[in-house]
Amino acid sequence: MSVLHKFLDENMIRQPFEDRSLLEKYWGSDWGNSNAVGKVRKVFVHRPGDEILELNKAKYEPEAHARILRDSQGSIVSYCLSKEPLDLAKMQEQHDRMTFILKKEGVDVIPMIDDGELLTNNLFARDVGMVIPGGLILARFALKFRTGETRRTLKTAAKIGMPVLASIQGEGFVEGGSFMVLDRKTAITGRSIRVNQAGIDQMRAILSWQGMELIVVDLPSSMIHLDEVFNMVDVDKALVDPTNLPHWFLQDLQKRGIQLIYTDPLDPPMTTNCLCLAPGKVLFTSLGKRTIEALEKAGVEVIAIPVDELNKMGGGIHCSSLVLQRDKLDDKR
Repeated sequence: MSVLHKFLDENMIRQPFEDRSLLEKYWGSDWGNSNAVGKVRKVFVHRPGDEILELNKAKYEPEAHARILRDSQGSIVSYCLSKEPLDLAKMQEQHDRMTFILKKEGVDVIPMIDDGELLTNNLFARDVGMVIPGGLILARFALKFRTGETRRTLKTAAKIGMPVLASIQGEGFVEGGSFMVLDRKTAITGRSIRVNQAGIDQMRAILSWQGMELIVVDLPSSMIHLDEVFNMVDVDKALVDPTNLPHWFLQDLQKRGIQLIYTDPLDPPMTTNCLCLAPGKVLFTSLGKRTIEALEKAGVEVIAIPVDELNKMGGGIHCSSLVLQRDKLDDKR
């Protein structure tokens, strides 16, 4: 070793990439999520815009039980679950209410950049990536018409200075709505038509670089993402739809000391699709009245807002927000 190299040895990095002090010094923030319930600090969102007017050209196809937008060659460009055209003004009003609450809670609400492309599903910002300690993993979408969202996400991450740690590639598919970091050693993904084994293998490898394990939950064919049926609402409480989750997974949660709160089957679809703002505090659909009662009975504070027009796109509050940074559970901020 030369004298210079020996001298520079004191400057060698000893900590892992995701070390908080390194992130704050060189990346400007303690990026990433080490849990699913710490206070939310930063989120990606996309306010509905002109792409919805394009989507409103879709025609209802009874065999698909949805309105399908096709190009001039007849290929599918997008879809919507509503039989009637979407009310853009109402969607914007409901989305603005959601972001108002987030800002009121001290969250830095970061819009996806506007690159001129009409990406009809970018409302569901959750799906564009998987956030782990230290940064973002770019999703690879299973559907062609969502592929452009990955490039938009990369541009937005670069603009705000968020580390992009990896991207799903090859034949893999993983979407953020089917991924959660449960704790510093554990992440969970839902296997479905939108998340395949090749993608799961890549996620498992990436997580292993940080010593994390990946739990894989098989979803029924009627579900595309894990956040339709499972979300953490407190350090030791989870909201679950037991009719669409395997028994072994519910047992595993209980063995970890997590209390299960059941989504009421009489409440509408997407009731489970809530956003945990801080331990024991959730942003929730106002239509899930029976489940709200169950949550409050379990000691969870609920902020209820209307999202019925957003729901017509096939998602909810959780789908519409990608959390980029949560407090670690030992933070005393």
